[in-house]
This record gives sequence, structure tokens and C-alpha cells, in this order.
Amino acid sequence: MERSSGLSSTHTTTTTAPRVASQSKALPSRASEVRAILLLLFVTDLLLCWLALHLAGLSVVHNLAALDQDALLRDRLVALAVFAVAALLTGSYSTWRITDAFDSPYFVFMAVLSAVVALLALATLLPADFRVMSRREIVGGFVLAAIMLTAWRYAAAHILTRFQSLHRFFYVIGSETEGKRIAGIIRDEAGVLAHAVFVTPKALERKAGHGNKEFASLDADGIVVLEREESHRLTEVLACCETHCRRTFLHPSINDALLFKYQNLLQVAGIPLIEVATFPLRSPYLTVKRWIDIGVAALGLLLALPICVITAIAVALTSPGGVFYSQERIGMGHRPFRIYKFRSMRADVELKDDAGHVLAQENDPRITPVGRFIRKHRIDEIPQLFNVLKGDMSLIGPRPVWGEFYDINRPELPLIDRRLMVRPGLTSLSHVFGGYDSEPADRLRYDLVYISTMSLLTDLKILVATIRIVLSGKGSK
Repeated sequence: MERSSGLSSTHTTTTTAPRVASQSKALPSRASEVRAILLLLFVTDLLLCWLALHLAGLSVVHNLAALDQDALLRDRLVALAVFAVAALLTGSYSTWRITDAFDSPYFVFMAVLSAVVALLALATLLPADFRVMSRREIVGGFVLAAIMLTAWRYAAAHILTRFQSLHRFFYVIGSETEGKRIAGIIRDEAGVLAHAVFVTPKALERKAGHGNKEFASLDADGIVVLEREESHRLTEVLACCETHCRRTFLHPSINDALLFKYQNLLQVAGIPLIEVATFPLRSPYLTVKRWIDIGVAALGLLLALPICVITAIAVALTSPGGVFYSQERIGMGHRPFRIYKFRSMRADVELKDDAGHVLAQENDPRITPVGRFIRKHRIDEIPQLFNVLKGDMSLIGPRPVWGEFYDINRPELPLIDRRLMVRPGLTSLSHVFGGYDSEPADRLRYDLVYISTMSLLTDLKILVATIRIVLSGKGSK
């Protein structure tokens, strides 16, 4: 099978190279053209929204002379900014949506609706003498905006379908026979506005290698197609797609289809696909997450200062040794750092594994009475807020472990290094649902789920669950 796969790879590279190469030659102009179209569409939307707000202002023309014109301009600019943010957050400028005569008006309408809700909430919170625009003007202006924008987007969608640069591009990766069949269907299906090329993982790696800027500008999606006997290659193919494709879709087998809900099902040219949850390397939330970490860690240290002082005194008085315990751990990108905790064990007795690390067990006799309490309520983890401030850790993420942990478990858990794609966390899914002595495989399952679905909502849920555990002492040994 391996030899056949290698021959398949050679043949695929030969047969698909001309088509891929011709596509690559147009990539720089394609990328700049897409940016120009999206910018033009964004500016046009803002101008129409601004016009609608001005037209709504005619309803108070009799009071116009008495209004503060600077304040009125400010209020309209704020309303325009709220709409712009709502349009970006709802994905109104995704290239695969702006060419759809239904999706394009629908998502811009949802942006208008979101903006109205946000502005009415803002108008309720602000004092009446601080704002000039009335609620009637806000609602009237955005009703007009909804009518104008949906009509414009419907017309624009039909115009934009003529631009080849806005058509979606797919790499179909995996089984050659089935992959080429699906790529052909996508290319030949009328009205799909998409192009597809079958490629092997090795060919995709070569195309993307050496900092190929032309490849990066393609912004392609990946479709993974594997026969049942090739299922062992799934991890390899998904890793390739995650690195080189913007989104990844799995063409499920008949049996695979039993595992997914309708909400996870997508289609391209009538082909059923399931989007694969992958780590969002370029997600804006990664930047937001870091600022949240800094703010919450600083506030947490300030609020926890009395607890830290009491804990330090209790640890020092009840057992000899230092108040803090530190150990080298491995962080994001395999970078080592020192983690800090309040000492919860006796300093004069240690039980180490083959790699020389202290292992904690249920009802461990080395844990002091104070240590048992602070471990139960996770108070021993508070000093790690310093690690969060330094950037070694995040509030939420896989729990940091030592380097030997990876070396020992890598043969049995080949995906374990994915834990190092993000900053380790003060708390995590495995911390919430497991305990100090959870099995490595179970901890990895939790961590992989978190990494693939990381979001503000996920982090908030984990944070709330952690607070519950700290207060109740549940879920720890």
C-alpha cells in the first residue's frame, strides 16, 4: 500500500502541476483584487448607512436649529462605528458570502439588527442630556439602512459573481480516485462559484514551502477525502490542512455520518462535508485573550493578596521549608519556564518517578494538613498569576507539565505536542473535569477539545466552573 501511495503521489504531482501552476501565476493580482473589492463594498455599506441616518434626521428637522450639530455628528459617527463592528463580527465581508444573492443581504441585515440592539442599549444606559439622537431616529435610520443595504447587497452579489478572484478554491486531499471525482464535481457544477484541485499532502507541503507568498495569498480551503482503509492517515492529512488551509472539511464515510449532527453538516456542489475543528492560528481572539489574561491576572493578584498572606504564614508555621515551590515546565512552542505554587507537601520527603519528578497521589502522606486544604480549593495555584502576567501562561489552557512527560507519552499519544500550540493555563478543561491524577490520555482528550474550540465563551464557561470548584473543593484530590 505504501508503494502504491508513493506512485499515486508522483502521478498526481505530474497531472495537476500545470493547473496549479497556472492558478499560482494569478495569485498576487487575485489577492489585491479581493482586498480592493472588499474595501469598496465596506465603504459603500458605510455610505449607505450614513445616508440612511441623515434621512432619518429629517423627522426632527423642525428642531434641527436647536440641536448641537457637533453632538449630532458625534452620535451618528458612533452609530456608524457600531454598525461597522457588527458587520465585521457577523462575517458580512467573507468572500464566500458576498457573492451569494441570499447570504449577502441576510448577513448585512443581521449586522443592522445587531447594531440597533447595541445602540438602543447604549441609549438606555447614557443620560438623556448626553445624547442628541433619539431612539426614534436610531430605529428609523437603521430601518432605512436595512432596506437600502439589503437591496444593494442583492444587486452587488450578482455583479460580484463575475469576478473569478472571489470564487472559492479548494484543495482536495487524500484518496486519489475519490478526491479527483469530488474535485471534478466542484469544478463542473454550475453556480457553485468554486474551483478545486486534487493534491497529495506532500505536494501541498512542497507548494507551500520556502515561504511561498503566492501560496499564502490563495487563501484556500481543504477537503479531506479518505477511504476506510486509509483512516490511519487522517491525523497526518488534517495536520497538513491545518497548517496550509484556511478551513478544513471532511468528506465523511457512511459510518462517519452517524457521528455528527445536522448542524455540523455543510455542502459544496451537493457534496456533504463536515467542518473540522482546528486550532485558529490567526484568530483575533488570541490577541484579545492575552489582554484579558493581563487584566484579570493583575486584578486577581490584588484581590487575592490577603489570602496569599494568610496561606504563606500557614505554610511557614506548619511545616519546615520554603513557602513557595517552583519547577521547570514546558510552555508554548516548547519553551521552558519556571512555574510557582504555594508548597503543599513536606519538603524533607519526596517520591519521584523515573524522570526525577515528584508525583502526587490520592491521600498522599507527604501532603501537609494545610497543603491538603489549599490543594482542595486550588489556592496553591494562585502564585501562577505571576506566570500569567509574564506571558509564560494564560488563565485558560492545557496544564503545564515537564519535558519528560512529553518524551514518555509521545509514543502512545502522538498528538500530545499539540498542547504546546497554545500557552499553558492556570486552569483547563482537564483541571475542571478531571483532577491532579487524571490519566495522560484523558487529559489530552480534554486539551485537544479545548484547543480546537477555543473562544471567549469557552473560556468563560471554564472560568465559571473553576470558581465553583475553588469554592466547593470538588474535582480535586
